[in-house]
Amino acid sequence: MTTKQRVATVLLCALAWIVIDQATKALFKQILTPGEVVSFFSGSLLVLPTYNHGAFLSLGAGMSDATRNVVFIYGVLAILVGLFVWVLRTPRLGRTDVIAAACILGGGLSNLFDRCVYDGRVFDFLNIGIGQLRTGVFNVADVGIMLGVALLLFRGAKRGPTLPGASTA
Repeated sequence: MTTKQRVATVLLCALAWIVIDQATKALFKQILTPGEVVSFFSGSLLVLPTYNHGAFLSLGAGMSDATRNVVFIYGVLAILVGLFVWVLRTPRLGRTDVIAAACILGGGLSNLFDRCVYDGRVFDFLNIGIGQLRTGVFNVADVGIMLGVALLLFRGAKRGPTLPGASTA
């Protein structure tokens, strides 16, 4: 892929994740009241609106506001900028790598937008599981981030390890 193709792909895919995530958040904020739980598929999918001060599974929610802002706003922004620079400067990236980066960028930017607008919090509303075995509460942006990470890990495992000094031809 050319640089122009990589940038266009990453921007369009990331924008799609942002639009879908923000649209689903707006929908569920409008139709659900705080504390309400809606069950689908015999409880395998729960929809429950909540604002999360932390990250994945509320990790970091107990940090002070200042520390949480540094980590979850400025730290995440630095990671996202680094990811975009990686896409820009790595000419041999495959389509899967670019799409994976776009998923992470879109999800990360959408959650970052929430943090900037909602006093450092992210709106989460999905929970899946069977019986007592359940995920934490998450949103569509989190799905994008996890999909992107999974794609990158899959591609890395598929390529196999490289030894120092080995040719990459």
